Formats: sequence, C-alpha cells, structure tokens
Amino acid sequence: MQVIALAISPAIALVWFIYARNAYRPERKSLIAALFVLGGCTAGIALMLNHIVEKYTSLWPGAPGLHERLMFWIAGIGLNEEFAKMIVLLAVLYPRRDFRHPYQGVLGAATVAMGFAAVENLVYLERYGTATLLLRSFLTIPAHACFTVPMGVLMAYAKRADSTWAKYLLLVAALAVSALLHGLYDVWLAFPSSWVNALAYVQVGLMGVMVFKLMRLEPPGAVSASRPGVP
Repeated sequence: MQVIALAISPAIALVWFIYARNAYRPERKSLIAALFVLGGCTAGIALMLNHIVEKYTSLWPGAPGLHERLMFWIAGIGLNEEFAKMIVLLAVLYPRRDFRHPYQGVLGAATVAMGFAAVENLVYLERYGTATLLLRSFLTIPAHACFTVPMGVLMAYAKRADSTWAKYLLLVAALAVSALLHGLYDVWLAFPSSWVNALAYVQVGLMGVMVFKLMRLEPPGAVSASRPGVP
C-alpha cells in the first residue's frame, strides 16, 4: 500500500500545486477529482490504441527503418496518448459554459494528464520496480503535465473563437502540439545514447518554463484591473 501511495502521490501533488496557484477562480474539487479519475481511465484507451498501431501497421519500437521507429513514437505513442486525454477534456471540460479562461485549461489538462500518469506509474511499478518509479516521479510525471497543458490552453481559446473554422483549427492544433511534445520526449529516451537521452531532461525543463508562462495568461480580451499611474 505504501508503494502504491508513492506511485500516485507525485501526480496528486502536482495537481494540488497548480490548483493552489489558481488566482482566477478555484474550480470545484469534485470536478478536479472527476478529471483525475477519468484521466486514469484514458491509460486503458491509449493502451488499446497503441496495440492497434503495433499490430496493424509497420510502426513499432523495433521496426527496421529509423523513420518507422520515429513515426511510432510521435504518430503512434504521442498521438494516441494525447488523443485519449483529449477525449476526457472534450467530454467534461470543453462543454462547460464557464470554460473560458486559459488557466482553466492549464488546470484541467494537467489534472487529466496526472490521472493518466498515476495509472501508468502503477504499471511501471509492477513491471520494473521502485527504482524506475522514483525516476519517473521526477521526470515523466511532470513531463506528462507539460505535454497536455498546451492542449488545455488552446481548447480554452477554441471555446472563445468567433468562427467554427477557428474553433476546429485550434482544436486540431491543440492535439498536434501535445502529440509532438510527447513524441519528441519518447524519441530522446528511445535512442541508445546517454547524450541523446539527456535531451529529455532538457525538454522537460523547457516545457516547465512554458507551463509557468501559460499559467500567467489572461483570457482573450481581458483588461488589466490596474491603470498606468494607479497602484
């Protein structure tokens, strides 16, 4: 039981950190809990999609061609896992009438991603043991949040878009950006070179900076409460 708690506690802690910094308006804890649980369920959807790709296409980790292996990590794993997360966001968060602020997208996307990462952590714990779990807690857990946060932000902008064309364009961009970030991360870790593997750490650091900047975004059309010369 203690090891299981160790597997899921980093994901919960990261959700709480983002939730506590929400200066816009605190979301209901019941919504956060639902997004986290449903995010965990997306791990099963992603596993099924990954299995379909490996079984019915030429894309798999041991494919003879380099381009096939790269496509597997980006168009296979990255796209599948982020698409699974997007299903929850489209079903639960996007239809809400008050879903308009970029921070809501940050929090919702990160929560779904952490639910996914928590279940994935439990799988890795069973297969590879505690040492792998500890490494994932410091690297892969925050990475999953960073992959999906841009998706949530772009979905918030899509909700406010004036035209249907702009909405769909932003939703497609949301999935594409998250899938690319996820796929590149997996590519760095898949290469049998410690120098290339180290790029995963660099990417997580850069994505972390990006997430902090996204957390400070104002909604489109927002006007600052303060005026020049007024404290």
